[in-house]
Amino acid sequence: MEESGYQGKSSLRWAMVLAIIFLISGCSSSKPQPSNTPVLEQNNIPTVSSQPIAWQSDGTVSNNEYSQFQQIGNLQVFSRIAGDSVYLALRAQNNGYIALGIKPENKMQGADILICALNGSQATVTDAYATGPFGPHPADIEIGGTNDVVQTSGSEQNGWVTFEFKRKLTTGDSKDKELTLGDNPVIWASGSSADISIHHVNRGYGTLTLK
Repeated sequence: MEESGYQGKSSLRWAMVLAIIFLISGCSSSKPQPSNTPVLEQNNIPTVSSQPIAWQSDGTVSNNEYSQFQQIGNLQVFSRIAGDSVYLALRAQNNGYIALGIKPENKMQGADILICALNGSQATVTDAYATGPFGPHPADIEIGGTNDVVQTSGSEQNGWVTFEFKRKLTTGDSKDKELTLGDNPVIWASGSSADISIHHVNRGYGTLTLK
C-alpha cells in the first residue's frame, strides 16, 4: 500500500511539472514575433491639374505635371494631351517590367503594346504589337512598323517603378492604335523581372480615358 501511494504522488508531481512546462511554452509562443518582411512605404499619389506645369521626362511624376490620373489594375496612369501628342507616365509597385496595351481586338491580339523596363538606370519603352490572342508581341520595328515612343525615361524608388514618355495620338503606323478623346479599351500586365521575354505574373483589362 505504501509503494502504491508513493507511485501516485510521483505521477501527480510529473503531471504538475508537465502542466507548468505547457503553460510556459504557451505563453512564450503567444508573444508577437519579429517580422523579417519590410513594411512598404505609403505611396503618395502626385496631384494633377487642369493647368499642368511644364512636362519633363525625368522618370519622376511631379505634382501638377499631368492633367489626369487613373488606376488601371496594378498600374497608375498619368496623362496629358498637348496638340497632337499624349504624354504618359506609368507607375507600379513592381520590380520588373510593366506594360499597357491599347485597343486589343481578341484577348491580346491587335493590341498596340507599350512595354516598359528598367535595366539599371537605363529605361526602355518598347513599342510592340500583339500578333495573336496570346502573343507574341514583337517590337513594331521587327514587323515592318516604326518606333513611335519618344523622350523615354524611368526610375525605381522604394519598390516603385515609374516610366515617362510621349507619342502622337495618331502615329500613322499600321502597328499602332489611335488614341482618342474619351474611352480607350486597354490591357495591362506586369512581370517579375526586367526581361520582357518572360511571361507576365499579373494582367488585366481596363479603360484609359483621355480628356
